[in-house]
Amino acid sequence: MGATRRQLLKYGSGLAVTAVAGVGWRLLVAPSPSRELAPVTELATRLFERLSDGNHEQAFVPYDHPLRQFHNRGVDTGGILAVGLDYKARSILTDLFHASLSPVGRSRVPNQLLLEVPGVHATRLLFAGTPHDKHFQVHVTGPHINLRIGGRNLEAVAFGGPQVYGDQRSDGEIGLPNNIYRYQLELGQRLYGALTPAERGMARLSLAPPQTAVEVRGAGVSFDGIAVADLSAEKRKMARAVVAGVLENYREEDSAYAWECIAKGGGIEVFHFADYKQDFQGGRLAGDGASQIFRLESPAAVFHYRGEPHLHAFFNVAMDGEKPLSLGEALAVNPNALDVEGVERLFESVMLEHGGVDFAFYPRNSVAGRLRAGMIRSGDIYNLESWKSTIEILEVRGRDVDGAIAARLSTAGEKLQDTSTYRIATIDWAANHPKNYGLTNATSIDGGNSLRETTISYLKRSGFAA
Repeated sequence: MGATRRQLLKYGSGLAVTAVAGVGWRLLVAPSPSRELAPVTELATRLFERLSDGNHEQAFVPYDHPLRQFHNRGVDTGGILAVGLDYKARSILTDLFHASLSPVGRSRVPNQLLLEVPGVHATRLLFAGTPHDKHFQVHVTGPHINLRIGGRNLEAVAFGGPQVYGDQRSDGEIGLPNNIYRYQLELGQRLYGALTPAERGMARLSLAPPQTAVEVRGAGVSFDGIAVADLSAEKRKMARAVVAGVLENYREEDSAYAWECIAKGGGIEVFHFADYKQDFQGGRLAGDGASQIFRLESPAAVFHYRGEPHLHAFFNVAMDGEKPLSLGEALAVNPNALDVEGVERLFESVMLEHGGVDFAFYPRNSVAGRLRAGMIRSGDIYNLESWKSTIEILEVRGRDVDGAIAARLSTAGEKLQDTSTYRIATIDWAANHPKNYGLTNATSIDGGNSLRETTISYLKRSGFAA
């Protein structure tokens, strides 16, 4: 789900039109980074002070705002379009982007497809807190990028939260030739290739979890794949190399803290390594060799590499897996952790109560993660419903319901009458692609309410089912 490549290219064309109609070539040509980059905090301060009063209002949230926890790829994460800033501000933002990366990272991350030409023009800028405060964070988000700048936060999470990056080069091609991050694929496949047949049997799973599911889960849960501790010393070095290949793209101060977190949690030995036959959202099946989707996960860190059909990568590293990043208003205590099916049921319960409908349907391939047990805050829901979906009410006759929706109803013991008319609550993605889920001749009769905000209100009012 999320923006398609066609939509993103259309978005980029829109920026070009805006540029021509606006102030000309300085919007068409992205600023280049300075030869000498100032420190991150200095650049962030200069950028914040450069913003006009109106820009401050759009580009700022308090430090404890749930948006600081939110992550996804290609989804509006709040803030102001960088292309709307003046040229000096965009030049500072360009320097800030590059200063948050290592020298080798500067040769990669800014050159991702859909970023290499428009540069920061394709991004949004959001400050959580101000650089004048002791703690702040800058989010630079856009197509396949959710870059957090400002380092560790009060909650002792590396980079201040999950990082997201990606590249669409070699879309759909085996081996991702010419992809910016192909080297990471090679590191993961090298590890898989070194495993014995028995070890591969333990590492290989049928279906990957959602790519966005990088919440740290703490101890006492089962992780996919094979325990790195059970591998030989040489293979453990290979697993460490996979993590190093990701962290090497970021400035030394930030990557060093990530390594400190990993060491505090027990090192690479507490990770599990998994390789997957197929992506969570479907697509091509891997053959007998290493796939293009793999995951390294420990109680306090997750590295998820999804190279099918192109690259989306997410990672999250905390100092303490029992104290994950959780921001915003306290909503309710969740008695039991929710997996994919549990998240489905939660959102369907929310839509049923909200819509006054006969039944609700939340697409399984839209589930963005899991939800831990314990106190849940609004930021946790921002992540759990990170597609920014709206609730849509459809009307359809029983004989026009088939596919995934009919299968879900059958599992629940529901039987529809062919000639009866039913109201279905679902999300905008399913409403806009009804045939994908088994609906024909469906009529939209209401919609537009945020599922995220409706869920927050529901949990404050009703809490979680025991």
